[in-house]
Amino acid sequence: MSLLSPPVWMIHIASVTEWTLAIGLVWRLGATLGRADIQRLAVAMLPHWVAGLCVLAWHATDDATTLMWIPRTHELLTLMGSVGLAVAALHLREWTRRYPRFVLAATTVATLTVGGFLLARAWLPYGGTRGAMIQSAGVAYGLFVVFLALNHRWDREAFNRQTIVGYGLLILFVVVTIALSVVARQVYRAPSLTHVDWLHGVAEGTMTVANLVLVLGLRRSLRALEGVAPLARTAPA
Repeated sequence: MSLLSPPVWMIHIASVTEWTLAIGLVWRLGATLGRADIQRLAVAMLPHWVAGLCVLAWHATDDATTLMWIPRTHELLTLMGSVGLAVAALHLREWTRRYPRFVLAATTVATLTVGGFLLARAWLPYGGTRGAMIQSAGVAYGLFVVFLALNHRWDREAFNRQTIVGYGLLILFVVVTIALSVVARQVYRAPSLTHVDWLHGVAEGTMTVANLVLVLGLRRSLRALEGVAPLARTAPA
């Protein structure tokens, strides 16, 4: 019998599907605006997408301890994706115009951080890097949301508030997951959150809601742009 009930499987699949849609919508938004900087952010979302597929693959094996390379790959991709998103947010048009030196310095630090973890994973025992990798990914993602929110003050055409809130709600997902993992271990004496199905569903449901807010925010931006374009074409010269 699978560790995950059908409803929790559906929630997991919905989360990955929504993130997939979000990637396509961000790319389409960049194309509509003619902005490669926004499309680069869509590319930066891909590692998180692959990380989500890793989670589905590992749950399909009932979290087999003999296949720990799957969750380890997930964690490394999460770090790479979070750092990539922070860098992509910094390379949005207004950041590079207003703070070019800060953008260059932050990009260098981000590159060295990911490179350092890649070397550590290749040469050191995994246990020595796991905690730092997860924590670094969380910090990088938090910075991504901050950079995106600050960019909104100068650049209203890139991402609306709802989209930024959708990205930000994923931080809530991390907090909820950590809290419920503690409950699963301390109250239910379970090996992991996955072994308490309803808690797992609540945690993953937080991500599903966050991704839904993100997708709806992006659709709202695109509909507004596509509504303006026909009017611009039919306006008198």
